[in-house]
Amino acid sequence: MPTAKPRTSTADETRSDAAAASPVRAIERTMKILRALGSSTGYVTLTELSQSIDLHKSTVLRFLRTLEQGGFVASGPGGKGWRPGPVFLDIKSRAIAEQDLAEIARPLMERAVKETNETVQMAILAETSIVYIAKIEPLDAPLRINTQIGTRRPVHCTALGKVLTAWRDAAEVDAIIAEAGLARYTDATITSAQALHKALAKVRRDGHGFDLGEFNQLVSCVAAPIRGPDGRVVAGLSISSFGQSARSARFAELTRQAIATAERISERIGWKPGTKP
Repeated sequence: MPTAKPRTSTADETRSDAAAASPVRAIERTMKILRALGSSTGYVTLTELSQSIDLHKSTVLRFLRTLEQGGFVASGPGGKGWRPGPVFLDIKSRAIAEQDLAEIARPLMERAVKETNETVQMAILAETSIVYIAKIEPLDAPLRINTQIGTRRPVHCTALGKVLTAWRDAAEVDAIIAEAGLARYTDATITSAQALHKALAKVRRDGHGFDLGEFNQLVSCVAAPIRGPDGRVVAGLSISSFGQSARSARFAELTRQAIATAERISERIGWKPGTKP
């Protein structure tokens, strides 16, 4: 006679369904916590977070500890509370930069082009180089800047590259140098790590960066950082011109325009003046 297959009890089926649902429930709770922290300013206490997402404090704390290990959340000093961590902020910043930023920035870039009659570009840092994600130039420009959306340029000899790396850790900058090198393009190109770190320190002090014929000896460029809601640099905006001296009144005006335009774009994506990472 054929052997009868054992029947699965209702209790077994319930336990199986619960086991399958457990990872999904964990993901849902994780998303609730990250959304709550991401939509808040400053630190959020455990009690506030527990109440806002309707979960017991012990459960929330268990999830927070795990997320903290992965860098997705960070705890404040002296039990001050919780806020998004560096990994979460980096993902958020990249999403803003790559998906929405060019569209948000376009009208402000067009305004800058109209007021300066110069080429305005925007770029993000991608691994060891910058990548242009937006470009607007005057219709009647007698000379054209040789870049397109998607074009890559070195970090060490571009104003945008300096702005995008100035607020990065020195170790990260050294890693970029080690992989990409410091090729010479003109007599003005920075070709030593020491000189580059010195230039980046100046960018941090001044809040903007220059490329004075360092990649193309005919082109001068000034760039300013675009910051996300948390104050982190998510992109850079530049204004390029031909044959301008850094000491000229014209270049000073382009610098002012670049800084003002970058700040307006930053404000449109949630940055508030004075907010630092």
